[in-house]
Parts: sequence; structure tokens; C-alpha cells
Amino acid sequence: MAHAAILCAYPGRTAMLLATAPKTPIDCAAVEGLVREAIRRAPELGALMIQALLEPLRAQERRVHEAAGMRVIGTLAYLERARNTAPPRASLPDGARVRAWHPSERALLECLLAETYIESLDCPGLSQLRPTSDILDGHLRSGTPDFSRWLIMELDGIPSGVSLVSEIPSTHCMELVYFGLAKRARGIGLGRALLDATLERTAGESVTLACDEANVPAMRLYRSRAFRTHLRRTALVAPAARVARSALPTTYPRRVDNAKIRA
Repeated sequence: MAHAAILCAYPGRTAMLLATAPKTPIDCAAVEGLVREAIRRAPELGALMIQALLEPLRAQERRVHEAAGMRVIGTLAYLERARNTAPPRASLPDGARVRAWHPSERALLECLLAETYIESLDCPGLSQLRPTSDILDGHLRSGTPDFSRWLIMELDGIPSGVSLVSEIPSTHCMELVYFGLAKRARGIGLGRALLDATLERTAGESVTLACDEANVPAMRLYRSRAFRTHLRRTALVAPAARVARSALPTTYPRRVDNAKIRA
């Protein structure tokens, strides 16, 4: 049986890897070799990271990708909120306000994104593979961004939360491409308030997002706002090239006890 592994350039200096599914031990060896070669050649695309998304039940495929040098970072739940669902009424706690981000504030957003990665439960360690500037470039190129729906939440005047929504023309829906809170803003209801403000601005539209199933507080929050899982994928990644230390974010996520965090 002939096999193939295909690398596709993706925003944010990421390469998506697609490989044929192995069925026999000989197939497994062939596909493992192809995945290894794809990882080796990914820098030719200018990529810093390779990502593969596999059906969770295909354990043999996962083992082949892991043997080739990729690692599992989580199981992603792809969630959708129907367009005819009534938007919640946003209520902001004292000292909090939500405003639209402006493209002139790029440095502010990069700094805020890096803060949201600290002790993140969503695919911990993923942000280490790319500089924050490349991650933001990826968000900017995901669909068609509407900056009136790129929201910054401030707590006592300090940027503390971010919600980025873009239109996906091919699916005629809106995608919440990133949602996160700085550590200081967690556990006091700001996640719920920021999500409600986001959904007010997307009233009448279908909204999709992807979330690590291990991020229990986030999954609980999304489900409380009528998001439903329609697809699941195991996400694997591998670094495509060594990144200079000076280019990496200064803060990295660390795992913490889910029970101690609530949205």
C-alpha cells in the first residue's frame, strides 16, 4: 500500500501534518518514516511547529506519530453554539470593563496573551513552541477578524482578559479563536462576564471554538452558555526548528489542580 505525509502551511508559522492511516506493522514503519521526514523538512516552509489532529479512537495512528517524535498535548473538543440561541445579558463585576482592541495596540495584546498562558489548562506547554508574536499572527490570519469583536477586559484599568472572534467565510459562522484570562483575573467570575460580552456581540451568529477537554473550568463555562460538542480530535505537536531563547515568550503555562480553578 502506498503512503503519503503532507505538510500544509498554516498561519502563525505552523505546519499541519496529514498522513495516511497505517493498517499493518509494515504500514506503521512506513508512515513513521514519512512523519519523521515531514518533521525534518518542516523548517523549509518557515514553520516552527508541526501539528496533527487525529480521531481519538485511532490509537495505532497516535502511537505511530509519537514514535516519529510528536507528542500528545490534549484532546480537543470542537464546540458550537447555534445561531438561534438567545444571547446572555452581560453583567460586569465592579472594576471591570470590556472594550474593543485596536490594531495599534499590538504590544499590549502580545503581553496580555503571554500572561494568559501562565498556568493555563488549555494544552499546557503549547505556547513554548512559538514566540507570542507568531501566535498573534496566527490569530490575525484565522478567518476574517472583526476588530470590533476582538475584546480586551480590563480589571481596575489593567488588561486582564482577551476574547478574539473572527468570521470563517467557508462555514458562515464566527469562531472564537482565542479566549483567556490572566492569572490575577481567574476565579472571580470574569471569564463568564467576558464570554457573555462576546456572545452579545455575536448575537444571531453560529459560534464555534476548540477547547482542551482537560480544561474542566472552561468546558463547564462553555456548556453553561449552550455550546455543544460536535467533534473531538487528539492533538499532537512537534517543534520544527530550534527557537532562539530571546524570541520565546517570557512566561510559560504550568499545570495546576483543576479543582482550585473556576471560570
